[in-house]
Amino acid sequence: MRRWWAFVFWSSLWAQSEAFQAPTPPFEGLIVYKVKAKGEAAEILKENEPPTEMQLYVKGNRFLVNETGGSFPISRLYEPDSDRVYVLDPRLQRAFRSEPYRKKPKNYPAHYIGDTLRILGKLCYAFQVKKPNEEIIYYVAPEYRVDVSAFAGKRRAYAFFLNEGLYGAIPLKMIRKRKDMTIEVVAVRIQAMKLDAESLRIPRGYQIWGYDYRR
Repeated sequence: MRRWWAFVFWSSLWAQSEAFQAPTPPFEGLIVYKVKAKGEAAEILKENEPPTEMQLYVKGNRFLVNETGGSFPISRLYEPDSDRVYVLDPRLQRAFRSEPYRKKPKNYPAHYIGDTLRILGKLCYAFQVKKPNEEIIYYVAPEYRVDVSAFAGKRRAYAFFLNEGLYGAIPLKMIRKRKDMTIEVVAVRIQAMKLDAESLRIPRGYQIWGYDYRR
């Protein structure tokens, strides 16, 4: 029986490796996710009406992440030219930038765990990332990827899913498990489209502030 399961696992591992080695053009467009949280800490978090939806816009090495549906919407712009992440405040036309001394987060490697799942009709492979106080499961499809070479040398403008071992794949599902809370983020819509480069830049007329003290 053990030999059979070993064969199944290594066959699955080979299939996953073959899928990600195939040449794939970088994804450009929009992915919309639904966000859910459960657990003891999540009940406390819900009192503040956290975001229930996330919109991810991707163009080259630029990302715009909108978190909506809660009482406090937030937009984060990953700006590769200045190697900064900006929090946008459209209401007052200002952008808060990450401070230059903030260190790049440690890149914990992702490992394939032999599980697959279909999301929006796409076959996704499960990868696990283990951190000291958190476990993350990413479900990624080979056809939705970015060019990881475009992020070489970036310290801050570095998307959260560019873990070593993910092949630059954009997760269609994420499960973040902590001691007292589990957050699940699942794609509900994928729209490949050409984006205007200006839509992923700080709008003209915005004032640039230091780190967002409200957070």
